[in-house]
Amino acid sequence: MIRPNPAKQVLREGGVVYSSSVRLPAPGLCELLGFAGFDFVLLDCEHGAADAATIDLLVMGCHSGDTIPVVRVLRNDEPEPMMQVLDLGAQGVLIPHCRTADDARRLRQAVAYPPHGQRGFGPGRGSKWGLLSTAEYLATIDDTILTLALVEDPEGIERIDEIAAVGLDVLWVGTSDLACALGVPGQPGHPRVLEAAATVLQACQRAGVACGFPARDVAQALWAREQGYRAIGYGCAEQYVMQMARQFLGEVRGARGSSA
Repeated sequence: MIRPNPAKQVLREGGVVYSSSVRLPAPGLCELLGFAGFDFVLLDCEHGAADAATIDLLVMGCHSGDTIPVVRVLRNDEPEPMMQVLDLGAQGVLIPHCRTADDARRLRQAVAYPPHGQRGFGPGRGSKWGLLSTAEYLATIDDTILTLALVEDPEGIERIDEIAAVGLDVLWVGTSDLACALGVPGQPGHPRVLEAAATVLQACQRAGVACGFPARDVAQALWAREQGYRAIGYGCAEQYVMQMARQFLGEVRGARGSSA
């Protein structure tokens, strides 16, 4: 049978999913995040070091850790990058800078096979490399793909009801890029940004679409969940390593009697 997508099912049932991301080409980090319990891991091709060969390995890392691989593609103006990562076994695609309903529709068309979309036929890992029959694969694969879009520009905020009406699984608020666009760079928690985020959330709730929010700590994650956000991201694995390493070194080197 097709590999299931529990994260998509949780969202369908009105639940909350949690994710983290990986930028470096390290499959073990994906595996680790899966074992930790994240519902899906975002493989970052927009800001990270991943190419097609790397995505192949990162997807296997996610599968090993029993989590869902979602790829953040570099661009959304052409369908081929989305199709390629799905053929490599990704079970979701996140597009950046979703500014219009057409951007959202382009994603839907790229990830679904005809008659519902325009995805080219070239199954790989999704069909277990041919173990599954073509009939079984085509009958079930579309239903296991997560569609996510980053709303991170004023244009997207202005058209958010049209975008939400397309019916993607998740519209994710890109607070950092919104902060830059709204004139408060480096301040993702600024009232202007949170006001824009609330606009996205309300549109998603009206349309029955999950809204995503990038939390920077436990308190913010709890706040986001209470507000009604149903897809909550928490940093990236590389940040965890840096933060914990700096905390450890700061404490031991600052301790009285340190010889370092």
